[in-house]
Amino acid sequence: MTRCSDLALACVALLVAPPAWAEPLVSDAFGLYDPASAAPGRRDWAGMTVGKSLTEIAPKGPDRLLIYAGPKSLVAGKDRGHVVAIVVDRFGNLVADGTAATITLSGAAVQTVIKGGIADLLVPPRTKAEDVFVGVTAGDRQSPQAMLTSVAEIASIHPAIQTPLPDVASDTAFEVRSTALVDRYGNPVPKGTGASVILQHADGSYSVGMGQALQNSALVRFIARDIPGPAQSRMTIGAQSSPPVPITIHAPAPSGLPVVEMELLPAIGAVRVTLGPFLTTEGYALTDGAQVTVTAAFANGPEVAESAWVQDGEVNLLLPIADPGAVTRVALLSPLGPMDVTAAWLARAAQVSETAAKP
Repeated sequence: MTRCSDLALACVALLVAPPAWAEPLVSDAFGLYDPASAAPGRRDWAGMTVGKSLTEIAPKGPDRLLIYAGPKSLVAGKDRGHVVAIVVDRFGNLVADGTAATITLSGAAVQTVIKGGIADLLVPPRTKAEDVFVGVTAGDRQSPQAMLTSVAEIASIHPAIQTPLPDVASDTAFEVRSTALVDRYGNPVPKGTGASVILQHADGSYSVGMGQALQNSALVRFIARDIPGPAQSRMTIGAQSSPPVPITIHAPAPSGLPVVEMELLPAIGAVRVTLGPFLTTEGYALTDGAQVTVTAAFANGPEVAESAWVQDGEVNLLLPIADPGAVTRVALLSPLGPMDVTAAWLARAAQVSETAAKP
């Protein structure tokens, strides 16, 4: 007995089967459809249909115009704009080639013809930064209004700092402002354009501030804190930087000597010292984190030196000094400069020792 595969049986069936008749489907650019069951509007789709005979269905007149104008921001004197409108009839067909259309650009009408359902216009680079309104009409229909925007050419803006820059007191806010910022065509810098200012200090360090352009100029703010001395300021917008401009930031000056408080710790042979507040002539306290170094000298033996950092205008230290009255000199070094608090130290040491001696 001979066995046959399923594939062989299928091939035999195809050879002996009678010819099949094609269904009455119609093919066009949008696919296949059955005229007997398709919606009536489907037969109004324009283009060539293939059935028992070739039939060309022509599109109707313009009914809707979909407009695009871009790119979003055109650089003055550099970028071309493009106005494009897709024009369709009431069934969504692209209108026939050669249909007349009018493109209006800032009130000026340009006549064109539609090709492939599209009416378009290339707009040459404009040297003026402005908003230009555009629209397209075809037949008795018009598109919604669109807009082309030209902006200043940032690459041609050369910033400069308003001079002279006044001397700046410590712990005060100060501003670095540019002169008028315009491109090579005279267009003002766009509002919100980023700007930066770098202060190069005498010790080689840098301070950087960020700002924005507003009303044709840029403004960057700083706080003169822990950056005393002469500096060179330079403003940058885009890839362009200004010439350097000198500025002087004064060091903070003390309004007086800090108060000395102490607590004897005989169990460990030490004294806990609180110094402060450290105030400036501008009425500010030294910022948190400012370093203060205390050096105590004795008639015999090595000096004792410890550092601490300001918190809430004061510093607290634990010094390995069993007898604070034996100190001959106490010096402080801080951002306010050197200070001698020997007199206040000895007076407070005498008070603390007298209190500790009482039963």
